[in-house]
Amino acid sequence: MTSTPQKSDTEAGSLPHVLRQALWPLGLLYGTVSAIRNGMFAAGWKRVHKLSVPVVSIGNLTVGGTGKTPAVAWLCQLAKQAGKVPGVLARGYGRAPGAELNDEGTLLLRRLPWLLQEQDPDRVAAGQRLVDKGADFIVLDDGFQHRRLHRDLDVVCLDARMPFANGLCLPAGDLREFRTGLQRADCLLLTRAGGLDREQIGMRIERLQQIAGKNVPVHACDHQPTDLIHHPGGEIQSVDGLRGRRVVLLSAIAKPHSFRTTVARLGAQIVGEVVHRDHHRFTESEVEAAAATARDADAILVTTEKDDARLDAFAIERHVLRIDLRFVDAEPRPGEFLL
Repeated sequence: MTSTPQKSDTEAGSLPHVLRQALWPLGLLYGTVSAIRNGMFAAGWKRVHKLSVPVVSIGNLTVGGTGKTPAVAWLCQLAKQAGKVPGVLARGYGRAPGAELNDEGTLLLRRLPWLLQEQDPDRVAAGQRLVDKGADFIVLDDGFQHRRLHRDLDVVCLDARMPFANGLCLPAGDLREFRTGLQRADCLLLTRAGGLDREQIGMRIERLQQIAGKNVPVHACDHQPTDLIHHPGGEIQSVDGLRGRRVVLLSAIAKPHSFRTTVARLGAQIVGEVVHRDHHRFTESEVEAAAATARDADAILVTTEKDDARLDAFAIERHVLRIDLRFVDAEPRPGEFLL
């Protein structure tokens, strides 16, 4: 029993595969325009604005679904532990009219209530506001292609299974720029690497360093389920509680298949799934229908922490799966990221 109101998996894209392949000339044009724009910044023909505090960008090469938000949360916690006052700067894509934060920002607020945040398409002005608020360490969320603001470190997240998706730029593929853009990166995070063996990870790291440079560090990491939060009420439960349970999934994220795989690996029996596009704003009827699907199947409704940020207005029983960033090997030295 699967309900899919709107197709969402990024690998499949919003267009049929054959049509996307036919659009490769437009993808070539998109990548070329991006390369010219990057070249103008590199040559100093476009102005770059510098803040008075360190800025670390967490970005990616493809659209959506590479695990930036867990990386941002990890880095902010690392900065806080080091005695810094971190702030997150984001564009605020998908933010509801009149809201201060989008779903990723709301997720971070719940996790890290002490965190300073600004969301504004003008990230230069918003960055200065963060500094004025007292931030002495700024994380630029989804900032790899945003070149107006100087950053002291560029961290790029890449999905270990498909680092470059189908290898084509938008709209033919999911790349925001040619893969040679990795040459601007100072550090790479190979996310969702937990399902790979050492040889597979090593091959991917070697491939990425051939593009980005042999001296660019690559850290393999995974998104590990850590808690199950029961709403209403916010009771924190063990993820082991999913083993053997019948569940219906509700999600509106870039890669719902990853969510599905994670829940299945925890031993749950997935008997239904409701999928919407990334950042979809749930309606009352949609949420009630998902809850009814779970009740009819004698199952519990399970959603992501990002989606739960958009479900507060609805009084439905649900279980929220919390995901944290975990490194395959030893965690990197703080100095590599904190500057």
